[in-house]
Amino acid sequence: MRGKHAPRSTRWPIIILVIIAVILAPIIYGASSRNRTTKNQTTVSKKTSHSSISSSSSVKSSSTSSLSQSSSSSDVKLKSAWNTTKNKQLSAFMSQWQTEMNQTYSGTYDGQKPDYYGISFPTALENGRLSGHIKFDNQNTTVEWSPNANSSAKNQVLAVAVGQTSSNGYNRILYLFIAQEKQPKVYVSQTTNGEDLYFTETQNTALKDGFSQIYNSN
Repeated sequence: MRGKHAPRSTRWPIIILVIIAVILAPIIYGASSRNRTTKNQTTVSKKTSHSSISSSSSVKSSSTSSLSQSSSSSDVKLKSAWNTTKNKQLSAFMSQWQTEMNQTYSGTYDGQKPDYYGISFPTALENGRLSGHIKFDNQNTTVEWSPNANSSAKNQVLAVAVGQTSSNGYNRILYLFIAQEKQPKVYVSQTTNGEDLYFTETQNTALKDGFSQIYNSN
């Protein structure tokens, strides 16, 4: 026979605690998981932003470098078109060439002022005396004295040479060494008509080739 004060069963509180734990576990785990996801996303976002900034900086640096190289390349081309070194090379070439031709020339490449029947070069080109009086293949042509090839003119005169094909002081011959639209050309004249000078492109292969090689050299 049981007493009036028999102990109560302890199983029910334990069961209740287990049920509460089962219910709360997913909630607690889910909150923790969301926190981790948020932190990971924030970290990834920061890394992506930093990477984009670095990439943008690299692109800007590369662009600046390309522009600098392009500008440097343009400067080199401008400076190498015609310069003191090439002028000296032309002087040396003309010294050899005139010996082979058994002729004598004076040239601006030697610091001289060649005279062609009273027309002094390069003065006549600089002061406008020959403006409207130069003809290439019978066509009025504008030329400009430009010993450094830094002009925008179509026909830039880089050097002038005057020689004579006879010993009596007559039969003079005039050569213009020209950068014509950035291409080397040698024009020759042996005639005048009043103040007009008539030129044609020289047919002397050695002279043309020699000047072209100097002009196109580095």
